[in-house]
Order: sequence, then structure tokens, then C-alpha cells
Amino acid sequence: MTVTAPPPVAEAAPTPPPPPPTDPTVDRSSLDALPTRSGRASWSDAGFVLVLGTAALMAFATSFTGWQFLSVGLLGLVIGVSAGLVAEIRRWPGAAPLVAVVVVFYLFGGLLCLRETPAVWPVPHTWQLLTDQLAFGWKDLLTTLPPVNGHGPLLTLPWAFGLVTGSGAMALTRISSGPRWLRALLPLLVPVALMATVILLGVGRPQQILVQGVLFSGGLLAWLAVRGQRAAGEVAGSTGRIGRTAVAASLLVLAASVSMPVALWHGGSDDSRLIMRDVITPPFDIGQYPSPLASFRRYVEVPTDPPPENLYQHELFSIQGVEPGTRVRFATLDSYDGKVWGASNNAIPGAADDTYQRVSDTIDNPVQGTPVDVTVTLDEGYSGVWLPVVGALQSIAFDGGPLASDSDSFRYNLATSTAVVPAGVGPGDTYSFTAVIPADSVDATSQPGGPVGPAGEAAAFLDAEATEWSGESKSLMTRVFAAADHLKTEGRYTDGVAPAEQIYHAGHSQGRLAEFVTGRIMAGNDEQYAATMALLANRIGVPARVVLGAVVPEDGVVHGSDVSAWVELEVADGSWRTLPTEAFMGTERPAKLPPESQQNVGGTNVPPPAPIPPPTTAGEQADVEVTADAARDDETTTRDEGVPTWLRAALIYGGGPLLAVALFLVGIVAAKAARRRWRRRAARMSTRVVGAWRELVDHARDLGQPVPAGGVVTRREQSRHIGSESAPALARVADSHVFGPVPPEPEAASTFWSAVNDERRAMSAGATRRRRLLAAVSLRTFRRSR
Repeated sequence: MTVTAPPPVAEAAPTPPPPPPTDPTVDRSSLDALPTRSGRASWSDAGFVLVLGTAALMAFATSFTGWQFLSVGLLGLVIGVSAGLVAEIRRWPGAAPLVAVVVVFYLFGGLLCLRETPAVWPVPHTWQLLTDQLAFGWKDLLTTLPPVNGHGPLLTLPWAFGLVTGSGAMALTRISSGPRWLRALLPLLVPVALMATVILLGVGRPQQILVQGVLFSGGLLAWLAVRGQRAAGEVAGSTGRIGRTAVAASLLVLAASVSMPVALWHGGSDDSRLIMRDVITPPFDIGQYPSPLASFRRYVEVPTDPPPENLYQHELFSIQGVEPGTRVRFATLDSYDGKVWGASNNAIPGAADDTYQRVSDTIDNPVQGTPVDVTVTLDEGYSGVWLPVVGALQSIAFDGGPLASDSDSFRYNLATSTAVVPAGVGPGDTYSFTAVIPADSVDATSQPGGPVGPAGEAAAFLDAEATEWSGESKSLMTRVFAAADHLKTEGRYTDGVAPAEQIYHAGHSQGRLAEFVTGRIMAGNDEQYAATMALLANRIGVPARVVLGAVVPEDGVVHGSDVSAWVELEVADGSWRTLPTEAFMGTERPAKLPPESQQNVGGTNVPPPAPIPPPTTAGEQADVEVTADAARDDETTTRDEGVPTWLRAALIYGGGPLLAVALFLVGIVAAKAARRRWRRRAARMSTRVVGAWRELVDHARDLGQPVPAGGVVTRREQSRHIGSESAPALARVADSHVFGPVPPEPEAASTFWSAVNDERRAMSAGATRRRRLLAAVSLRTFRRSR
């Protein structure tokens, strides 16, 4: 029988050498699995950032024309996310992607956002404009009537938002210290902040709100659930399945608590939607311009030797696209201060759009009526700040003349349908617009709107006339028409030009109007009649305002002789209807008064108002504006005296970015100090010891030492990579406190912290000053080490 010898020992599988002493809870195989798992997590986070960022940027749809804003914002979002991924793969510092997006912002911002200006290429002038838009663009967006120009410089906002959201969210996904639930939640705060910002900068009537709300809240909930499950999977040791389930469940509840309020806020009703446009007053005071009604006599006929400023026979402008008889509006005057009817902001009670705002080439102005396509060319007789328009504007384009280059100053008031160009308009300016001419008829059977604004109180001096002339009808509108009929029947028309009629002064102050209604002969022109009629209507209880404009003649060429003033009344549906001049003003001339000694003068003895100086040919606003501009120039000269131009420019355009960088760096130092304080004041003494050791490791990593970190590396392994002779001894002391039979005493934990602080100071002393400064603001310890 043959006996088979046992195989030689040498052929047996070699027994691997025992692993080096290490923490018994460490699974060494996880070192190899970590990069793959983290890689999948990074791509998953990147996908969620793109989806949520896109949903948030879509909320700008009603703020911009077209979809150019979305393409620019998405490009910034993709670049920001890509910068974060590259920094993760290359293990760059956490600040690297933020620096990269700043460079990209200035490198490509001109090409993407300033294409309508000469500043396209990355040169200092372009960087200056981009910085200006970044700092003040939000103000321009809020004070411009939406939707704004989708190809203009305000594209800087979605461009910057996309870059910051992509890079910021990806940077927060790399944080490796702190509670797991907080690490799971932090990256989600970036798209939530973006959505909140877009909503606050948006409009009160958003579109596609349901789709955006569902997409955003669903994506937010899904991302936090994924990150919560990932955080729960990191729980090991004694927590087991129950601990992981508890962490996952708590994060799901947290996800719902975060996403549902966002969805409800995003999808709430228009009335409950909070936007900054409703609470910020546009920085433009229309009241700085004198009332054009006070200069009405520049349009009256002067038979002999008319003064140079008289425009009666001058061509003001030519207009095409409207029927003869159409009323062209120069200015709507909705505020009376006892001296003049003037234009103002927020004079209409309850009207949210009663402000003069910047507008783009397309205006969100939903009005029912007859659409018209109009072209206007200003002639030699027209100048000033008021732009002649018809109906309710829908869009406008400036085609020629100096106005084409000053179009950025154009403003429009939706509530009064009035356009103004603070830079001024003049001969040669050409513009075209589309508008809707709404229903404009009103009669005694119409129901009035309300309530009456401050003009009703200002008309108190006409109480007797309002009561006597309006009759006893219970219908407010009937009483208004009765007062209008009395004005027309009893009044006489005069421009106060003829020698016998020069006693009838210009103006429409309370004194002049009291003289007008109580004189033996009630005589005046459009200025006195329109001012009085509007005040009477307000005093009776029907909101009214004065409009200065012109009636288009047959040939479409408007002269000074075509200018008139009329009154608009608010009816029950909120619209304003024209009370034509012929309804309250006749054409009969006043009779020649007998000598003053034979007059039976009655009524209030009101001295005549100071004569109104003739307006200049530079426009109604010229005198006041020249004075104001001179004062501003003097103030600017005094303030800037002695300060070099280059220094002012550096402070204005460089101060903001430098301040932002300084705040960011201070935030890093403060975060590290707060982390150190939190570690040292932990409830358990062993946790304090662990925190002290982590503080030493973090300091070494900030100084540039390649110390591995994470739960799979022991303290003794880490000590071999720390450039300190005392590190191994400190590691052994920490292990003895953490794994010892009894917990350490508070004195022992405090002593260990003191030893660690001494070692940190010694390590810093051995580094260069530059290395110490970089270590203070390093973000390396806030990201996961692999």
C-alpha cells in the first residue's frame, strides 16, 4: 500500500503577517473603498445642485424678457459645479473653486452680460462695469418695471448667482467635521438661499409656479434624503442598525420641514408673496420737476410780438399710427400741494404700481383696448423731461437722436401712463412704441372709484363751491357733472393776453383759484379750469387728476396750439376715464369789466400770486435742475477735493470685493475658533481629549503637513506624519484616556488640552510667517481627507 506523504509545508498558503497595532474597530479594507464611494457621492451631489439651481433660476422668468438669463445662469452653475468637482478630485484647498469662479466671472462676464455695450473684452473698464452691476444691479432690477431687458447688463446677476451656487454648494459637500446631520444639511442651504433671493428679487405674479415649486421642493427632499442615508451609513460601532435608522429618520423629517415651507412660500398666493419690489421705494423723485401745467401760457396765442419762449405756432412733434383726435399725454399730475398740480410717486391710494420705474423694451402692462403702433419724432418746439405717449405702453424703442444713447434713464408709471426721461428729450429724437388705448368714456351714470387721495383735503377751500354747484343728487358722479356744467356755463375763457384781459393772472395756486371762482367774472384758460375741476371732483368724492397733453390734428403734426389740459376721473373698475375739456370749459370771452370803483367785489380778498417767470426753451425742468445740478457738483467737488481720481476709483470699485474677501477670511478664523471652543467644552471628558487631538491634527494639516484624517486612521498612525517629536507621546496619552478602564477626570482633559496648545504654538513657531498666515485661513481641515 502506497502512503501519500502530506504536502510540504512550503506549498501551503503563506500566512500573512499580522497587521500593525491599530484601533480594533477599524476595518482596513474601507481605505480602498472610500475613494470610489466618495466619487459616486460627489457626482450625485453635483447632479442635485444642477437640478435645484436650475429650478431656482427659472423663477427669474417673469423678471427678464426671453430665456437668455437662464442660459447664462446655467452656464455659471455648470462652471461652478465643475470647479467644485475638479477641486475634489485634485484635492485642492476648499477656497480654490471660489477663486476659480471669481476669475471666470471677470474673464467671461463681459462677453456674456455686456454684449450691448462696448465693454466686451476682459479689460479694466469691463471689470469695472461688472463690479458695478454686481454691487448695484439688484437695485436696478428692483427699480425697473419687469420684465427687464433679457440681453442687458442685468444678466450679471444670474451669471454671478449660478457661479456662486455651483461652487458654494460643492464646497460645502466636502466638509468632514461636525455633526453628521449638519454636514448632510449644509449644502442644501445654498440652493435654498438662491431660491429665496430670486423670489425676493422677482415679481408678485410669477409664472409656472406649480412646476417650479414641485420641482424644487421634490429635488430638495430627495437630495436631503440621499445625504441623510449616506450620513446614516457612516454611523458605526455601538450604534448599529438602530442608530443608523434613527439618523436617517430624523434627517427625512428635517428634509420635510425644510422643503415644505420653501414649497409653500414659492407656491403661495400673490397677496402673501413677499418680494422686495413691494417694500423698496425706487430712488427717483418725480416731484423734483416743476409742474408743466404752470407753464401753460407758453402754448397760448400772442397776436403781436410773441416772446421767444412762446410755442403757439411752433411744431412740437409729428406722430404716426393714431387717428386724428387722439389725446397724447405729456404728464399726469396727481398731487396738489396748494400751489401747483404736480406729478408724484404713490399719490393713488392702494396702487402698488404708482411709481416711476425703469422699463425695458417690453412692458408688462395688461390693459384691454385697441392696440396701436406709434412713431413719434420730436421737432424744434419740444424739449424737457416729459415724453409724449399714447394709451398704455406695451413696448418702446428709441430709434434716433440723442435720446437713443440716453434711453437707460427712461422711466414709466403704470398707474398714470406717464413717461419721463430724466436725461432730457429734444429736437431730432425719434422713438416708436406699441400701446393699447383703453375705453375712455365716462358719464353721469358711471360709478366712481375711490378712495380720494390727499388732493381731497387740499381742496377744502372750495367747500362752498363744491356744495353749491354740484346739486343735491346722491350720485357722486352726477354731482361732478353738475359742477362741470356750472363751470362751463358761468365761466369765460381767456389767456390773459389781450390788454383788457391781463387782469386774469396765470397760475393755479389756492389764491389764484379762489380768485377764479369768487370773482365777478369767472375767467381763465385750461390751467385754471382743469385745476379747479379736478379739485372740485376730489372734494365731492370722486378721485380726479389733471393731464397736460395735446390732441392730434388731421396731419399728425402737433403744434403748441394743439396743447390742452383735461381731467381724468377714476371709475369703479379702477381705470381712469377722460372728462374732456369741453365738458367743463366754454369758449365765450369775458366781457369788459366796468371801472374798479363801480365793481361790487365779493368773496375772499386774495392777493394775486407772484407772477410765474416765463419758461426757458431748455424745458420745464431746466431752471430747477440747473440749480440742483450745480449744488450737487459743488458738493461733489468739495467732498472729492484732495482725493486722487485713481484712489477714488480704487475705493469705489475695489472696496467692495476687498471687503467681501476680508469678511470671508474673518469668517474662516471665527469658524475655527468656534470649533475649538466647541471641542474643548464637550460634555464627556473623553470627547474633550479626542477634540484636543483633532485640534492638533487640524493645525498640522493647516501648516501643510500631509497628515491623514478620518475615522479609519489611528492617532498613532497620524502622529508619525506630524512634524513634532511630542506627537507620538500625545497620541499614546490620548489613547490611554479614550480606551482606558475609567473615563478621564476633567483635570486630565484640561492638562491634555494645555499640552496640545503648547505643541501647536511650537509648531507655528517653526513655520514661516507666510505659512502661519496661510494656515490661519486654510480650509483644508473643513474637508474630508482621503
